[in-house]
Amino acid sequence: MWAVLEQVTVAAPQIFLYVAGLLAVVILLSLVICLRKAEASERPEIIRALADLMSFWKKR
Repeated sequence: MWAVLEQVTVAAPQIFLYVAGLLAVVILLSLVICLRKAEASERPEIIRALADLMSFWKKR
């Protein structure tokens, strides 16, 4: 999988950036949808999970 990803990145970096951007937008939109329909008592759990995810990606 990583070899294919590397080849796509080298051959067409613009397409790779579009796909990565689309993935980021999908994740953010799903978070907005989850927060909008969540009860007030559930929101801290969702926000805490997002903070854990962000700290995970910052470590990489």
